[in-house]
Amino acid sequence: MTAVVSNRDKVTYGEVSNYYHSNKIIFGFKYLYKWILERLASSVPVPSWRAKLHKMRGVNIGENVYIGYDVVFDRIHPELITVGDYAEIGDRCILSAHSRGSLTTRQAYPRTADPIRIGRGVCVNPGCIITQGVEIGENSIIGIGSVVTRDISPNSLALGYPARVVKKLDGVGELQT
Repeated sequence: MTAVVSNRDKVTYGEVSNYYHSNKIIFGFKYLYKWILERLASSVPVPSWRAKLHKMRGVNIGENVYIGYDVVFDRIHPELITVGDYAEIGDRCILSAHSRGSLTTRQAYPRTADPIRIGRGVCVNPGCIITQGVEIGENSIIGIGSVVTRDISPNSLALGYPARVVKKLDGVGELQT
């Protein structure tokens, strides 16, 4: 007979609840609540509602932010992610503020968590992945499907895997309404 909860899940759950200095039961209820909010946010039809639901999860989201469908903000550490005013996060992007090894590699590659900062007016196009510890400077554009593993300077167009700046943008920063 197999266990209802695997050893891997027990280890990970204990690791994360210890990170937050939280009782495992209380942490479990908070996690479930945030998971439900994330599932709702992934599919509601109005972008401002998606932003509001992600804010309720703990993601720091500025004013007039567009959040696309199926965007995954870190499920364990949503509070480590900041999205500036007027930013846009396209459909099916992943922003992960943590990483970890498997049960057999935890000694060499322990769990780490670092903030992600998306600046004012940044446009992250659909299908991008943004990894922990990255800051994207204001008014930058991240091309479709790019993987951002290092900081991107303000007013830049960055593309690729890993994303790199391919062009500096002139005349950006003015609010166009």
